[in-house]
Amino acid sequence: MLVENQAPGTEFEQVYTSELQAITRLAYLLVRVPAVAEELAQDAFLRLYERFAEVDSPAAWLRTAVVRLAIGWQRRQQTERRKIPVWVGRPALGAPELDEVWVALGRLSRERQTVLVLRFYEDMSYRDIAALLGWSPATVRSRARRGLNDLRREVTR
Repeated sequence: MLVENQAPGTEFEQVYTSELQAITRLAYLLVRVPAVAEELAQDAFLRLYERFAEVDSPAAWLRTAVVRLAIGWQRRQQTERRKIPVWVGRPALGAPELDEVWVALGRLSRERQTVLVLRFYEDMSYRDIAALLGWSPATVRSRARRGLNDLRREVTR
């Protein structure tokens, strides 16, 4: 129900402003993760926006939507916990060993770090890295060489 002289989005904006805090709080109480709660609340508002003209009671519709979204999120979490093995004391399959080299790699410049990870952890060729990053192969080789020198200095500290 739009009031005369109001823009079409104004009524939705009023609902958004008045319900955002309550919907986000409800989502948080259901999932107990602030970032997920905000995401679920925003998803509920997005779904409401798509069918706003059909909804008689936006506040009730939002609460129903956020509860259903939270239940779906909780089910996915339970499924992940059941199906994904827990690796205690060792990294997951394919994950890099977290040793002094890995820590030292984290201290390099972003560009050199990226080149070294792609070259030695992903086993990509210099040509493939160049294509991926939009650089020349010579630039990639140069950054890799400098990155390895920096890494050597970091590890021997």
